[in-house]
Amino acid sequence: MATRKKIMILAGSAALVLIPLFVFIARNDFPIENVFSYDASRVIYDTNGNVLNVRLSDSDEWCVPISLDKMGRWTSKAAVSIEDKRFYDHCGVDFLAILRSAYYNLRSRRIVSGASTITSQLIRISYPRERTYRAKVIEFISAVKLEFYASKEEILEIYLNRAPFGGNIRGVEAASRIYFDKSAKDLSLAESTLLISLLKSPSRLRPDRFPDRAREARDEKLLFLAERNIITDENMRISMRERVSTKRYRMPRNASMASMHIEKASGEERSIRSTIDVSLQLMLEKKLQEAIRLFPQKITAAGIILDNKTGGVLAYVGNSRHGTPIEGSQVDCGNAPRSPGSTLKPFVYAIAFESGKLTPNSLLADTPISFAGDAPRNFDLVYRGPVSARNALASSLNAPAARVLRMVGYGRALSRLNLIGFRHISKESSHYADSLILGGCEVTLVELSNAYRALSNSGTHSTIVWRKGDGVMTREAFTPEASFLTTDILRDERRLIPLYQDIFGEQNRKIAFKTGTSYALRDAWSIGYSEKYTVGVWIGSPSGKSDSLLVGLKTAAPAMLEIFKAAEPVANVSNEIPDGIYKRDVCALSGAVPSRYCPHVVKGYYIRDVTNVEVCKMHKKNGSEVEVVWPHELNAWVQTHKYERSSFSGVKIIQPVRSSKFILQNKNQKERIMLKAEGARRYHWYLDGKYVGSDKGDGLFADVGAGSHRLNVLAEEKNDSISFRVITASEIRAELADHFGKILE
Repeated sequence: MATRKKIMILAGSAALVLIPLFVFIARNDFPIENVFSYDASRVIYDTNGNVLNVRLSDSDEWCVPISLDKMGRWTSKAAVSIEDKRFYDHCGVDFLAILRSAYYNLRSRRIVSGASTITSQLIRISYPRERTYRAKVIEFISAVKLEFYASKEEILEIYLNRAPFGGNIRGVEAASRIYFDKSAKDLSLAESTLLISLLKSPSRLRPDRFPDRAREARDEKLLFLAERNIITDENMRISMRERVSTKRYRMPRNASMASMHIEKASGEERSIRSTIDVSLQLMLEKKLQEAIRLFPQKITAAGIILDNKTGGVLAYVGNSRHGTPIEGSQVDCGNAPRSPGSTLKPFVYAIAFESGKLTPNSLLADTPISFAGDAPRNFDLVYRGPVSARNALASSLNAPAARVLRMVGYGRALSRLNLIGFRHISKESSHYADSLILGGCEVTLVELSNAYRALSNSGTHSTIVWRKGDGVMTREAFTPEASFLTTDILRDERRLIPLYQDIFGEQNRKIAFKTGTSYALRDAWSIGYSEKYTVGVWIGSPSGKSDSLLVGLKTAAPAMLEIFKAAEPVANVSNEIPDGIYKRDVCALSGAVPSRYCPHVVKGYYIRDVTNVEVCKMHKKNGSEVEVVWPHELNAWVQTHKYERSSFSGVKIIQPVRSSKFILQNKNQKERIMLKAEGARRYHWYLDGKYVGSDKGDGLFADVGAGSHRLNVLAEEKNDSISFRVITASEIRAELADHFGKILE
């Protein structure tokens, strides 16, 4: 005991004499910044702080710095107890350990004990030198200097983040993920002790190569901790029973293409908090892979989920085939310019609504219209004649859309599309003309999805962000009233019945959505939005090759709905009516303010002090009868289809649309079709002469087999009838092949 006391006195005296000398000598010999500046992996975290993606450092090492409080309960405690038990008491150099080491080494005439401290080891890691006595002295001197610059906690944290753990692994977080497939904060006592055991000889004790050695070293240190009452005997016994994993796990490499965009937005930053939600990211990847499971390998999918309020990218898949050897798998399809098909139509309608020239009830003509020597045809190759703007947009009819585009003006439409982020639509408006609304331009999935997000936010457009906390540029793209009217039309889920019900079941979900199919069946699109999220899906070939399966309604829409089902327990788009939206009586046919001759009046939305208030000019008194004066663009169609006077008696079938076609995937099954009319209080339905049922205006469903059908509705001594067809997928492919060059959507 007396000897130990003498050693302590001697060590203290040496410290009093040597510390000032060490500080004086070391003031310029060691660049202190070497400790605080070191190569680290670029780590991308998700919005909740989970590690999303890790890349090698510039030194080709895995190094993931974390704070001391995230290293788990045992790691720092085991490190201090095993590596430097007087760490919190010395000044960077443990003089007692030096004297003890010198005594034992001299007595044994060889090196049997060292006197390194955690601080001096950190110096050695930060500024490697040849292992000589002189280098050892410099390390001790520099360690004292470092203690003047940093706290004990800072030194311990940096040491545990920079210490080697075998191969190209640096720091406890990287070691924990590679050896145990978990974060350091979740390490058990046995795992923490094993890692600290590696510090003496990281290459010789690597558990993935030498598990028996690693276990022996771990158990020895556990016994050491128990003997010094750092842990209980029970803790030791339990920990010794844990097996040593021989696996070497991969560092997290999730959201690979999203990570590229995040890195691009982050400059040289090494630790990045992104907006990605890893749970949504993994779900999106899974749903898109399921969507293309039965497709040929040349077909892939891209998808995005946006937070409507913040503009944050919550999930992004640029290419579902990414990471495979399939040709084109490296293409970031979500940011590749592609033909949008009919997905730009809602924006042009919104411009027309806010200009006051159009309301959802306004009459439009779905008839041939001159277009560069040809006439745009609908996807099913049928013209429907007189349609409301609501039905024209909901059914994605081409000729009415071209007329609405001309109504608002090419230049105005182009300027607005540029305003909401379509940077690839860069030519003069005269270059595009009517094709601007029919897919004759290029957009990306990211641009398109963010543009629809503006509609979800009452017309306010803002840039998207990949990093949490980044600012956004905000501007009003559409008025709240125009956004509401457009969204109200896009909320009509009848376009996807029975698919809508098959996916959402009995849940009362309402999302706004639009589908699109590009010219020659090269791109299938579906963009949907609820109050919370906007979801965009693109399916196609990276090389732009066509395929008969690439139809937005049948291919991309189911995937989009499945994503919404998984993302939101109850997905609903806001139906809050803006202050400027009112309802008024309108002519059921023209959609204008009714004259005294209009035979039937319905309620319709309009924008106060904006919408045109002209009185209906379509109904004229002719003797004792009221006749319909059709607009010029409808005259020929009406004559051909005998759509005159008595043909419109106040009741009109609005679903299904006249002469429409439904695609039946299996000819032995039936297509579930919504039957809906307007103009009365109760409707009685007959399909091919047989009574189907009745409804009070909310519609009903009928299961209809393949073939041509005649549908009649009777209501309050009024009637209407239409014909439609249900055809098989093979039949529609044959028809599309015949008219391939005329398809424009």
